[in-house]
Amino acid sequence: MSSTAHTHDVLMHCSFCGKPHTTVAKLVAGPGVYICDECVALSANIIDDSAGTGSARSSRPDYPTADILAMLPVLLRSAERVEAELTGWIGRLREQQIEWQAIAAAMGMSVETARLRFDIASPE
Repeated sequence: MSSTAHTHDVLMHCSFCGKPHTTVAKLVAGPGVYICDECVALSANIIDDSAGTGSARSSRPDYPTADILAMLPVLLRSAERVEAELTGWIGRLREQQIEWQAIAAAMGMSVETARLRFDIASPE
């Protein structure tokens, strides 16, 4: 079905830079996220550059408040993209007649919670 293929195209984009899979060489999938080869290369450069610092750091750096506030819009956009992607995949499952019970169980939530959050179809 062509609408399913179109939905699939829209869903696949780098979670970091937002580029669609059609504009990058590779796109690696993770749980709810994708990363393109360009962002992987950038990440590797950042890690290589910081490898010589020597000090052990916690997994959550101590950022100044202004930096955290500046990051919030970027994090919000990322969360919205992940939410839209999840809604799209659930929509595909529903098109395939997969029951809400199976979807909710896979996500570890109640059927009611899953339906309230992800049921984009008009109520009958």
